[in-house]
Amino acid sequence: MKRIDKIINFMRALEEVCVVKRDLLLYEGSTENDAMHIFKLSFLVMLITPYLKSKVDYTKMLEMALVHDIAEGKVGDYTAANQIANPAIKEEKKYKEAQAIKELKKQLPIPLNKKIYDLYQEYEEKETLEAKIVSALDKLEANLQANQYKDGDVRYWGLCENGGEYYKMALKKKPLIKEIGEPILKDLENAIITLSKENMKRCALHPQKQ
Repeated sequence: MKRIDKIINFMRALEEVCVVKRDLLLYEGSTENDAMHIFKLSFLVMLITPYLKSKVDYTKMLEMALVHDIAEGKVGDYTAANQIANPAIKEEKKYKEAQAIKELKKQLPIPLNKKIYDLYQEYEEKETLEAKIVSALDKLEANLQANQYKDGDVRYWGLCENGGEYYKMALKKKPLIKEIGEPILKDLENAIITLSKENMKRCALHPQKQ
């Protein structure tokens, strides 16, 4: 198969990512999809990079943000709430996505196949600083988006499958952010936790009872 044909086929595969639904709602009530999340995460990488104290490979982080969820186009979204509630689901997700990224690798021409596969694997392994930062931002972006529906009506979290976990996640500090030690990430995390607390209070929700 010619390079151009492979690239076109891969672009078709990316359309599958665009229709993967997530638990989170947009401000006006429609359901967020993976492509929207990837778009916002990529911007978040750009927005925080100038304030990082550590030297990082910005291009790699941006590319990592773009590829980090592409396997979900093949296997669907495994929500964080369900993974926490059932560890077996987390293992299933890991296995199925590992197979999916190998399938996607076969669809791409050299050298794109290795580059995208390696970026995905680096993100999954979370050993490099770039991977850790993108992973932390991935979680922070989701926490922020969760607060956007109707300017903070977070009552819908409880209607999701295992939705009670979302209230806990919204208030819990992430060990990875503490490990990274970047002030901008800590500031962003604190601001989102504060927003979550304010929205829960406004909605007459009591986090400790969720």
